[in-house]
Amino acid sequence: MQKIVLDEIIKAEKESEKIVQQAREKAAEIIATAESEYNQAIVLAKEEALKKIHDSVATARQNAEDDLAKAVKDVEDENSAFLEKSYERADSVADSIVDVLVKPEYEKE
Repeated sequence: MQKIVLDEIIKAEKESEKIVQQAREKAAEIIATAESEYNQAIVLAKEEALKKIHDSVATARQNAEDDLAKAVKDVEDENSAFLEKSYERADSVADSIVDVLVKPEYEKE
């Protein structure tokens, strides 16, 4: 009878060791899966962050180029307006200089 009980205890211990080993293996699988998913999530987050940074830089660059183009156009418009306003005065001064240089002395008075 003792042998039967002893055999049952040994059998139960082996079964419990088997169950514990299966639990350890399952836990290792769960940990490996979790780590893999975590690493994948990190990679995706980095890629998304890089894309957002790239998009932000592209938008900022485009805005800067647009602002520069507008500033250049504004300056060119101001220069054109100044030249148009100054044209008549410059033409008049040029005519006066030509008159002084070309007219004989007796016609100047």
